[in-house]
Amino acid sequence: MDSYFLSIHVKAQGPYTWKLRNLFDQSLINKYGNQEKNEDPPKIRIEGPFGGGNQDWYKFEVAVMVGGGIGVTPYASILNDLVFGTSTNRYSGVACKKVYFLWICPSHRYFEWFIDVLRDVERKDVTDVLEMHIFITQFFHKFDLRTTMLYICEKHFQRLQKRSMFTGLKAINHFGRPDMPAFLKFVQKKKHSYVSKVGVFSCGPGPLTNSINNACEAVNRMRKLPYFIHHYENFG
Repeated sequence: MDSYFLSIHVKAQGPYTWKLRNLFDQSLINKYGNQEKNEDPPKIRIEGPFGGGNQDWYKFEVAVMVGGGIGVTPYASILNDLVFGTSTNRYSGVACKKVYFLWICPSHRYFEWFIDVLRDVERKDVTDVLEMHIFITQFFHKFDLRTTMLYICEKHFQRLQKRSMFTGLKAINHFGRPDMPAFLKFVQKKKHSYVSKVGVFSCGPGPLTNSINNACEAVNRMRKLPYFIHHYENFG
């Protein structure tokens, strides 16, 4: 970790998470709004981490990470750790030299907190170890005149400013779902001739991780290096 601050994101959706939010909201009011009480906030006990399908990224010289929907959550810490470690030479002995991160979401509005995470990650990525792609699926299903114009403006703005008009990020915006076999072939064509295998890490709904696994198998059948090893975790 690059600091002693631990941030936990919990979306208030459903009875349990709303009760949790109300508990902490009231605790903050008691601590900062009521000088007589000045109570400490509730304590949180963390068990773990115990590892998961996305924890072996550092063993590969090139890695592809895919987060779908709420499945992007584990990557908030992974990406921060990646750019901090590479920018401070903490990972000088680690194999990983390049990471392609794909975020698939209906709209940026659903995960505004993650936009802030990516903005901070881009700022810290001084070694250019990370290349990010955002796939917005909502526009693909509602391609009317308005969204067509937004698409054209976004592409033009990105070409001129090297940033997204929507997010301000350098991450490349795409409209629709990713063509995973095509993206893996795109990674193969990059100058990674020193690499014999690429780690592919995905986290999201079952259909997403299944489609990525099928894409890896299809590209590997072509017997062209590098080949892809898929690790996944179903989330959401």
